[in-house]
Amino acid sequence: MKTSISEKARVGVMTVGHWEYWEWDQFPEMKGQLTQMGREIADCIAETGVEVLFEFVDHREQAYEAGLRFKAANIDMLFLHITTYAASGRWVQGALACDCPIVVVGSQRFLDTSGIRDIDATEANGVGGPCGFPEAYHALTRCGHRPEGLMFGMHIDDRMRRELHEWAKAANAVHAFKGVAFGFMGHTYEGMLDMNFDPTSVTKVVGAHVQMVEMCELVDYVEHVTEEELDAKLREIDEHFEIQGRSYERMTVDVKNEDVVWAAKVAVGLDKLVANNNLSGLVYYYMGENDSIYERTASNLIIGNSLMTTKGISMAGEADMKTCLAMYLTSALGCGGSFSEFCFMAFDYDQFAIGHDGPHDIRISQGKPWIRGLGFMHGKKGHGISVEFPLKFGPITMVSLTHDANLNFKLIYAEGESREGWLPKQGNSVTRGDFGMDVRDFLCDWVKAGATHHAALCLGHAGGMIEKFGALKGIPVQRIGLTPGK
Repeated sequence: MKTSISEKARVGVMTVGHWEYWEWDQFPEMKGQLTQMGREIADCIAETGVEVLFEFVDHREQAYEAGLRFKAANIDMLFLHITTYAASGRWVQGALACDCPIVVVGSQRFLDTSGIRDIDATEANGVGGPCGFPEAYHALTRCGHRPEGLMFGMHIDDRMRRELHEWAKAANAVHAFKGVAFGFMGHTYEGMLDMNFDPTSVTKVVGAHVQMVEMCELVDYVEHVTEEELDAKLREIDEHFEIQGRSYERMTVDVKNEDVVWAAKVAVGLDKLVANNNLSGLVYYYMGENDSIYERTASNLIIGNSLMTTKGISMAGEADMKTCLAMYLTSALGCGGSFSEFCFMAFDYDQFAIGHDGPHDIRISQGKPWIRGLGFMHGKKGHGISVEFPLKFGPITMVSLTHDANLNFKLIYAEGESREGWLPKQGNSVTRGDFGMDVRDFLCDWVKAGATHHAALCLGHAGGMIEKFGALKGIPVQRIGLTPGK
């Protein structure tokens, strides 16, 4: 079963050279220098954990053969590394043969140009440079493959390392969507028109299949949980959560042992549903009636969903497929991903309270998350237990995957900070989000961009990776607001 964190992308680095420089014995040491630069680029990318394949090419036949090897290895992305000048005809067929997204990377080592000493052509060209960079982009574009990314940097400074890492992590997210299925169980929450989606469009845009799964299957698993399975899940719950008593909020109640046991049984059933259908994510909503087993199962998925989301299998309530995909994306980028919506504004601080009653990613909790009893479930049928925590204090990113009336998808994101401060104790995971501008203006900008009322909330300032993922998948990306402190 593939999850957002179970596998890593495979990328290629093709460093290119101009064979005349060394074959005609003009600069005999340059080939080794440029090859070493390429290997250092590959090593830098490998720091992210992705698998890196490396080739140095300097003539057409060799480049084409390298491209076929990359294609046979099913790489997710090619870094075309331009050093000093290299005629595009030496490598373009090889790059195209890879049949994958291409990011053109140019680099040059630091060169002291203060005039204290003379610099000959061997040294000046052997450190790389920008000469072949424009031709590389132009040649690929004219050959029908406009590069998905373009970057040039000093070899390898902090800025270049950050850019390379972001591209590699974006490739990781692209890989995470390949060949996977997201389950759809029940129906969207009645009347939430912004939740509706077309399953085929999901396959078109991110490559994932939408698989319909039945509530009856889940209930059957829940009804046949063994004592051994139940004991193991109760231990898992005890390891990850801390039980809290009722708060001042009237919807909260003291946690009852039978509610924890029932939530554990539902979590075991959820594990089986996901495993037996080979799902990488699941969206769901089912109301039920009259305290039936369907109602009691549907209203007690939050514990199991949070545990599942923490393992890289994203879950989203109210049958919100688009936000589930956004959560899976941010998790694949290494940032985690919780289900959220705007709750209220702290006008005096220009901050939002952002959260939801689940599911949540406990990898990104500020401290051990709480379990709190609820006498009723926030606009839904049923009662039971819920999860409560804020995101870790520090940088955060909010991400919306949305589409317009013509099913044209779009990613919207905002970078901000998770701040300390008062939060309601009502069984929701709620974070105080500061996005660096007046909350009224920010909200209107966010809404006008086309976001739905849910979003993924994750750690870190992930905007650079979100934009690169969008470039690799052909999804437009829009940034809202300013990063606090910038």
